Amino acid sequence: MRKIIFTTLLLTLFVAFHASAKEWKVEKLDKCDPYMKAQGGYGYLIKNTPQADVWWAEGIYKVMKDTPVAKRKGATVKISAARNEYESFIVVINPKQTLGNVQIEVEGLPDGITATIREVEYVETYYTNDDYGWPGLWPDPLPLYEPKDLNPGENHSFWITLYTPAGQPAGKYTGTVSISDASGWSVSTPIALQVRPFTLPATPTLHSGFGLRFDHVIQYENLKTREQQEESFQNYMETYRDYRISPSYAPFYLTPAIFSYSGIDWKGGTFDPDHKAGGRYSYVVADSSYDKNVSAQATDGLIPVCPGTKYQIVFDNRSDGPANSTVRVDCYDSDRNKLPYRSHFLHFATGSEWKSDTLTIERLPQEAAYASLLLYGATAVIGGETTGRTWYDNIRFTDLSTGNNLLPQGDFEPDPSRFKVNIDWSIFEKTAAKYYGDTPWFTGFTFDIPVLHNACGFPFGTEEHERLFKDCVQQVEAEFEKLNLLDKAYLYWVDEPFPDAYPGIRATNALIKKYAPRLRPFLAEQFPWLVGNENDPRLDIVDVTDIFCVSWNCLDDHEKVERVHKIPGKEVWTYLCTATRAPFFTNFIDHDGIDMRMWIWATRTLGLKGILIWRNNYWTALAASEEGAFKSVWEEPASFISGEVGARNYEMDQKIWGNGDGMMFYHNNRKPGIDRDTPYTGRPIPCVRLEILRDGIEDYEYLTLLEKTIPAMSKTDAAKARALLTLPRDVFQDDDATHGEKYYIKDPQYLLHRRAQIASLLEKYL
Repeated sequence: MRKIIFTTLLLTLFVAFHASAKEWKVEKLDKCDPYMKAQGGYGYLIKNTPQADVWWAEGIYKVMKDTPVAKRKGATVKISAARNEYESFIVVINPKQTLGNVQIEVEGLPDGITATIREVEYVETYYTNDDYGWPGLWPDPLPLYEPKDLNPGENHSFWITLYTPAGQPAGKYTGTVSISDASGWSVSTPIALQVRPFTLPATPTLHSGFGLRFDHVIQYENLKTREQQEESFQNYMETYRDYRISPSYAPFYLTPAIFSYSGIDWKGGTFDPDHKAGGRYSYVVADSSYDKNVSAQATDGLIPVCPGTKYQIVFDNRSDGPANSTVRVDCYDSDRNKLPYRSHFLHFATGSEWKSDTLTIERLPQEAAYASLLLYGATAVIGGETTGRTWYDNIRFTDLSTGNNLLPQGDFEPDPSRFKVNIDWSIFEKTAAKYYGDTPWFTGFTFDIPVLHNACGFPFGTEEHERLFKDCVQQVEAEFEKLNLLDKAYLYWVDEPFPDAYPGIRATNALIKKYAPRLRPFLAEQFPWLVGNENDPRLDIVDVTDIFCVSWNCLDDHEKVERVHKIPGKEVWTYLCTATRAPFFTNFIDHDGIDMRMWIWATRTLGLKGILIWRNNYWTALAASEEGAFKSVWEEPASFISGEVGARNYEMDQKIWGNGDGMMFYHNNRKPGIDRDTPYTGRPIPCVRLEILRDGIEDYEYLTLLEKTIPAMSKTDAAKARALLTLPRDVFQDDDATHGEKYYIKDPQYLLHRRAQIASLLEKYL
């Protein structure tokens, strides 16, 4: 009988909780509605005055310039935060006349609790990512606020973030937001901050990888000296840390592990075992560039020569078909300085059959002490626009006075016993200790091992490649073990491959697991998963790949995720990019404010372990700009398809990736095409989307703490907690396996209400 009563009680609680959740309405909108019309608007009125209306809202909305002034009264800013948490709110001023030199201050909070005030700026979008967004002025950049005049007739929004340190005692605290202008007009509103009696971890639980091209920072921000670059780089790393995201490759940009190789005789081309004039290998030089000449040369570089002596270079060659190519000999003096106008060229015709050609040098200049031999993939021309592939074999560089061959390695027959991989970790280790020491700033990083792609020109599957591969990955594994980085590093060496690439991916990952089993291969996929389909090669990589990262729009079968998670040591991450469009949540500027936070809640609901965005500073637009021009994201926030992605392209209705796609930071240099001298070394300028994302990452910590605390809870509270851990299907659904409609709730108050319920439960037990 007691068991029946208890079961009935649990069922009643479960039904009551979900009945409450179903009171929230999922809006099926054709167009994005940042005004929240279906909810009757949002925000709380602080005060109407003859000079301006002032109101506030939680930091999860995109306040448009023409969003109506809030009518609901609520002059006190009420927020709550755990210890070691950032919590934001928005103050909006809608002037009825010009307000001069407006000052905004946060006062009265205890020492330790800090406030950051940022101005919400607007960028104009000219394109649409899909039918859901629309062109216009959208809030996104968040520069630090400096007093300024405010024009009448439109909203001026200010993003205010409070940080509560880890050691702050729990309790209720008060402060004030004070607003004033030069005429004496002023408005103030109280802040009621509730600090919860639990602490978020210093290192995030949710893994992440957010790309950063620091070379573009150097270019845009005019960082010409090493000191400027180091200052800026540190500011970027601190910004990543404060937003609880990890910067992928970037931590070691200025302090990399330095790879070098011994015993390899050639560089710039590839040893080819399939096409050769004799022996085991020839050497192929491939030139696919339309703006530079690609060449190869002996690793040792300079060959000692005698002036006045006659030399002869004889070599076998072939190409894909009728073509032309070039070999070149450059001369150097005894100090190894190149002698201008003293080069010798041979332009020669080549074809699909092997043939021999000769370059004869009648005499070298008196200053010549050394010579170098360059082998081109195509005809060397000033603009570099020629392309092609040329194979070389059996090269002899002969001193005709002695008959000696000065280039014994010209037969391209290497001696693997001489091979050695050398890795200098000295500056890498200092950075590793800084960012991944006792209290890591970041959850991890992707590490590029050069031999994963090719090993000094030796193709995969050759004895030479495997010898170099083994030496390299074993050294990396040993170093990461020494530095306690094995659980933080991952090998992200291929991105969004086509299906026919999977056998090669499997072979490479299997070789990693053979020689360095504790290194973790990572794979980003955009195409639909077919894990579990015995007829698809993707099935074959599950055992040799540790982290799978899938574009959210391709995460169409949640059962497949569960299958991968059942394998020990495997993780599934998710990423947002241009392909993730409505009806999914997105990272676009002109989509719903809730999106970035909803992404994290959905990530937790599916049990995913990490998130990724391919770039945080995709500021360039090579395919859409004049040569050498800089695109300012302040003036054009769309991410254009760019030539830098290589030969692969996407069939899209519009040649953009999205408004704000790959761009979570704004550059400090507002006129990068004009100001090319002033160095800007400060912190990058974040955006509204990044602020909302951080709140979602902190929500993830709430959910993680909740799950850990369930064993200590009463049965009643444990039932509530379990119901809170995952989003119910009446507010979130995107699983194709059920053939259901894709939707998610657009009302930010739903997530705020759910977070408050979690916090109340945690307060009872932590």
